[in-house]
Amino acid sequence: MSESAVRVVVSPSLSEGYDRRYVVVDAATGEVIDDSLGYGYKTAQNAHRARAYKSMSPQKKRQRDTVKNGVRRWCEKHSEFMADIERAMFYALKDGEAFTEADVTALLKDHCLQPPFTVKELMRHW
Repeated sequence: MSESAVRVVVSPSLSEGYDRRYVVVDAATGEVIDDSLGYGYKTAQNAHRARAYKSMSPQKKRQRDTVKNGVRRWCEKHSEFMADIERAMFYALKDGEAFTEADVTALLKDHCLQPPFTVKELMRHW
């Protein structure tokens, strides 16, 4: 089933008052494809996100897992750098500031490190 053959709609049976619940349905038949174990999704965005995740190809899943495992191995290998990252994150949180990609990039330059993946992937999977 292609991604265009589904729609996200409000479910009248799962919604109560102002608490709307969304389900994924087949656009042609109207059959419910995914209803989050009978509870429905709180937002249409969450329903779309779940559908995209559940319909992801095995090749894409393997690629995502490969990157994730690579980041984790790199982090274990560079434990001193990761300790500095955690310390910087702690102080940023304590000061009420955001810890951004620019901060991680600066720390990578301070440690003279060039990881085999992007800073965004590092921040997502560490």
